Amino acid sequence: MRKKCTRPWKRATNLTIRLFLKVGDHQRILDNFFVFSCPMTRILKVKESSSGMTLEIPVKNDAVNATYFAKLKIDSTTPAINEKVPVRLFDPGFKNTAVANSAISFVDGENGKLYYRGYDLEDLIEKSTYLEVSYLLIHGELPTESQLANWSGNILRHTYLHSQIERQMGTFRYDAHPMGMMIATISSLSTFHPDSNPAIQRGSLYSLPVETPGVELSPEDKKQKQFAINNRSKVIYRMLGKIPTIAANTYRHRMGRTYNHPMPHSQNYCENLLFMMDKLDEPNYVPDSRLVKILDKMFILMAENGVNCSTVMIRHLTSSGVDPYTALSGAAGALFGERKGSAVVDMLKKIGTVENIDEFLNSIKKSSRSSMIASGETPVKNKSARLMGFGHRIYKTIDPRVRICKQLTLELFDLLGCNDVAKVALALEEKALQDQWFTSRNLYPNIDFWTAILFDTLDFPTDMFPVWMFIPRVSGFIAHLIESMDDPEYKIFRPRQIYTGEFQREYESLDHQNSKPKIESAGRKLFRPKSFIGQKIDLPDYSGNNINAEEDIDEDDENELDFTDQFAKNEKSRKPTKRIRQWMQKAFKSNDNSDNSVIQDMFSQMSKEIQQLKLKQDEFSLLVVNGTPAPTPSTPMQVNDMDFENKLTTTATADQTSSTRKGSTDLLAGSSHSRVISSSNAKLHPQ
Repeated sequence: MRKKCTRPWKRATNLTIRLFLKVGDHQRILDNFFVFSCPMTRILKVKESSSGMTLEIPVKNDAVNATYFAKLKIDSTTPAINEKVPVRLFDPGFKNTAVANSAISFVDGENGKLYYRGYDLEDLIEKSTYLEVSYLLIHGELPTESQLANWSGNILRHTYLHSQIERQMGTFRYDAHPMGMMIATISSLSTFHPDSNPAIQRGSLYSLPVETPGVELSPEDKKQKQFAINNRSKVIYRMLGKIPTIAANTYRHRMGRTYNHPMPHSQNYCENLLFMMDKLDEPNYVPDSRLVKILDKMFILMAENGVNCSTVMIRHLTSSGVDPYTALSGAAGALFGERKGSAVVDMLKKIGTVENIDEFLNSIKKSSRSSMIASGETPVKNKSARLMGFGHRIYKTIDPRVRICKQLTLELFDLLGCNDVAKVALALEEKALQDQWFTSRNLYPNIDFWTAILFDTLDFPTDMFPVWMFIPRVSGFIAHLIESMDDPEYKIFRPRQIYTGEFQREYESLDHQNSKPKIESAGRKLFRPKSFIGQKIDLPDYSGNNINAEEDIDEDDENELDFTDQFAKNEKSRKPTKRIRQWMQKAFKSNDNSDNSVIQDMFSQMSKEIQQLKLKQDEFSLLVVNGTPAPTPSTPMQVNDMDFENKLTTTATADQTSSTRKGSTDLLAGSSHSRVISSSNAKLHPQ
């Protein structure tokens, strides 16, 4: 509860904060903490009223170190813990938690501004190129003319992939998702460059020695510094150079085309990318310069956006000391989510036409939590009514990137035209911005909305959208990777948890668990005579001859001879099926291999019973198991009721080497080859 403060300082406050601690099903309110803040001293004082303990926490860069709160000890609500425990700060989703000090970019959400190393994003888009901005993000300063030439040349010289990587990418399924291919291929780069993997080299490959102002480095430190700089440069050139090639290959793989090599003597990053994606058999193909310019500006726009989910992922993995390629693949995985541009296009296609927008927006309002509560309904999430591409956690006004992206998209319309999806998008944005219901909730179009329209206008498949968002973001990822390595407070990420599980449960042995009564399965069990396993079996054919077949029946394979389930497809066939099963059991129990009269009698009665089922009227399938695969007929085999008895029995030649089994049931042979005879069309089809 906020109290009135009469102090003259502008930002001074006197607050009473109630902290909640929840462990399992136990929840209680802790004693009041009185917090005093004064901008002149930049000290945050925290006092616990029950013990009288006071903490003085320094405020640095508008933040306090959360580890100070661990000094406050409170009684635990966990039954298994009888001592005082430190206070933890619970912040799911990192909504008010800073995990790093960064000088790369600044997001001014209140005013809708984005800065790269202090430069306004809009100025960089108008005056710079993507490779120049990537140098700025990674090194902290804009390059000179010679530095830019060296930087661009090294990156474009590292665009070729190892031939085995290309063959590896060719082994993906034809319908493999491009982003999945991207993640897997980037991760495999560490196996092709073991010299860049700290886990293999077992040394400090990228760490710079600590430099003290006014103190010269020792010879060993100078050597280590140069060694780390060389290793960093090599990894940076490889990642920035090879990512567009991998992305182009994923696109070509999806389209069923062969991979292209990088563009010879290319001087532009985006030009090389479009060349590898679009070149067919043209001898002197060069991408349109206007498209290259628009794409280059888009890459600057998406290069960096502060600490977000994917950026935290690469910092998290880097803190473990993993190689940069694996860390980059993890960041790519964080971008591979459902809430991206592809969902925007799906939403727009679902709307269909401009006339349906009002109805769609009304459904969004009705499905909102506040509207449902006001109407007395129980709030339920409605995934079918979601406004994709609107709203942002940080930007409280229009995202500055949206203005630029929309302008680039309109320029693209002049070149390629405006399709139906783009027309719906333009009308949807206009009506949403005119509706106070959306603007009062800060539901403005975000970057995902207009990047989806731009990529769709370029006629890229929606599953390529995450790949396109990832390519330019690589420079920002590398910048955060390098910055986290140089951070003096560099520590492995180890967040805490609040345990809500069970306490002090008794262990139950397997014998005790098995002694509990079990519920018998309601399914039918296959009759499997043990006496026939591994024995020589004589089966009759209708010519009066015996067929000697030596078969080893696998006791574990009980899924191919379940004839009762195949016969009993409807209520009418269950009683005859029961008699058939009894005849089979009788034949098996006779266990007289020399006398085939019992088996012949069983087949005769079975055939008569099958004819009485009226196969053409009652649909069922009979699983026919052959000892050896029979050749598949080129045309469906016609089966009638009169000769069905002949089709059911086993026939073979006397010569074992040339024998084939034609559409019959070897009842005792466990075979992997099967066919289905369907009486609904009286034809024999391979299963």
